[in-house]
This record gives sequence, C-alpha cells and structure tokens, in this order.
Amino acid sequence: LVVGTQKFHRVADYIAELVEKKRNRRMDDPRFSICDTEDETGSVETIRDHELKERQATAFVSIMQGCNMHCTFCIVPRTRGTERSRSIPEIVREVRGLVASGVKEVTLLGQIVNLYGRHEFASVNGESPFVQLLKAVHEIDGLERLRFTSPHPVGFREDLLQALADLPKLAEHVHLPLQSGSNRILKAMHRPYTAEKYRSLVRRIRQTRDEIAITTDVIVGFPGEEEDDYRQTRDLVEEIQFDNAFIFRYSIRSDTPAAAMEQIDEQIKEERNRDLLSVVDASAHRANERLVGRDLEILCEGPSRTNAARLMGRTRTNKIVVFEGKPEHVGQIFEISVTQANGFSLYGTPLVPTSSPVSA
Repeated sequence: LVVGTQKFHRVADYIAELVEKKRNRRMDDPRFSICDTEDETGSVETIRDHELKERQATAFVSIMQGCNMHCTFCIVPRTRGTERSRSIPEIVREVRGLVASGVKEVTLLGQIVNLYGRHEFASVNGESPFVQLLKAVHEIDGLERLRFTSPHPVGFREDLLQALADLPKLAEHVHLPLQSGSNRILKAMHRPYTAEKYRSLVRRIRQTRDEIAITTDVIVGFPGEEEDDYRQTRDLVEEIQFDNAFIFRYSIRSDTPAAAMEQIDEQIKEERNRDLLSVVDASAHRANERLVGRDLEILCEGPSRTNAARLMGRTRTNKIVVFEGKPEHVGQIFEISVTQANGFSLYGTPLVPTSSPVSA
C-alpha cells in the first residue's frame, strides 16, 4: 500500500480492502497492491477528527496543507504539494466541537500559517483570510486561548499585527522563523526578507503586547555560509534576545536546490551549533529569571514529562511551569506563583484559580 500525502484519509479503507482480498486469496499477490499518490481536490478538509484524552485541554487544528514558498533547503512543496486551505466555517465547526469536549486552547497549524487562504478567499475590509479566521475562531464561546504556528515574516502584515493587539484570546507568543541573520544566506535560502526587515518586524510585534514572547528557528552551516555570515546570525540572535530558539545544523534533503550547493564541513556546523545554542540558552535563562516572584496564569496540561509525580502547565507566553498539584488541576486555568527558574522550565506553587474552579 502506497499513498500520497493527500490520501491519508483513505488509508483505513484501503487496508480493509487489502485484508479482505488477502483473506479470500490466502496468499500475497502483487496485483492486489494499491498505489494512490495523485492530488485530490478537497483532501484538505478530510483530516479533522480528534481522539481526545481524558481532561485534555489543548488541541491542534490543521487549517491548510502544502506550501508555495520553495525555500531551497525544504522538501515540503514537493511532498505536500501547493497551498490548499480549509474553509473558515469548517475550521470553526471543528474548534467548536473541541471546545464542547473540554478543550480550552487551540493552536492553528499550517506550513506557513499566516498565508492561509490567500489563493482561495478574498480579503475583506483590508483583512487577510487568516485574520478573518482568527477573528471567527476568537468568537467561539468557551475557547480561552488561541495560538498559531508557524508564520512567515513576509505574511506578517498590519492586519495581523493589529489582531495581536486587539484579540485578547490570542496568546502572547509568536514563533517567527529567522533561519539566518545574513542577507546573503537568506537570499540563497530563497527567504524573501532581509535581516533588517526581520529586526523591524520583531520590534513591531513587541509593540502589540506587553511582554510578548518571541521564539524562532535558525539553521547553521547552510551551504556557502562563511564565518562572517555566521557572525551576522549570531549578532542578530544576541541582539533580539529570543525567549527560546530551535537551532538546526543544516542537513541535506535530496532533490532540493541546497543539496547541490557547496557544503560546509560537519565539524564547522557542530561548532556553530554549540556556539549559537549557548547564546540562546543565556537569553532564555534571562527571560525566565525575570518571571521569578511573579504570579502567572497557566493552563495545566497534565503530568510533567520529566517527573510524573509533578504536573506541568504553560503560561500564555508558552513558558513551561512545573508544580506539585492534584489530578483535579489537569485541564484547568489558574494562577501560579513562580518560585524558581531552572533551564527552560519554571517552578511554582498554585494560587486561587482565575477560571474554571478546581474541585477540592
């Protein structure tokens, strides 16, 4: 059985068909193989069913598939096809169903999420389809928090900045991929912005909300990256002081333009990776230290991944807080007093709940 990325919703039926054929023939027969890799109109609307765990309070909702940007290091446009967006009513219907099942926070997902609907739907009163979607989901009663990931700098326009300022359910966190601080490397990556434009966008995002958190992705060791290119990236990361960042050593993806470019020595990649991680770790630690002694709203998601005897939740700025609590805390929103910062996590003590009271 071989299926393309637009045929996931057909896998169960295809497996049932093959099992039935094998049961009747009682032998393997290559004639019974199924290969379905063609594009399918409307397939983007088919992946929407959720199996929620008990007291699950967060969920991800896919709003689009595919990508048209063709970054030279990325294989997604070839494997996932062109951008295809679901309709706003269908997405709203899915989120309403999740909220009715107890979900309090939804993250909207897309390869380049803020370019949602640009080919299918019209702007209305100067608002892009993505901002229209944000406003429609924001109106759902019972939804407490709304997030989205990952946006592209070129899709971050005035209407989205205004939405960040105006929509209180939108969490104070933006994950904004940088990839490189060198304009020469950004051009080689086919990333249509400059370091200067990125810096300006970060400044404008920070003006929309007090203490909004910004995280990012950076690739080190991209083909042709010289020491000066890396230094520009390091300096920009140091200047912006991200709350956190995912640092990736460039690795070849077959059949991408970057795979045919002159490659960087693996040892140099590793050295730059370690060096940039030290910069990010320091800025993340400073960001967390500033929160010690403060009371923050968290949504408790369940047991801590590193210590099952404790619970963990996330602040609106996407900081992880670990604390000692009761099973009844799971799925609830309440305030917590932050007592300690350790690495990328915070530790604290629950206070009186601010919503959805916790049972005794």
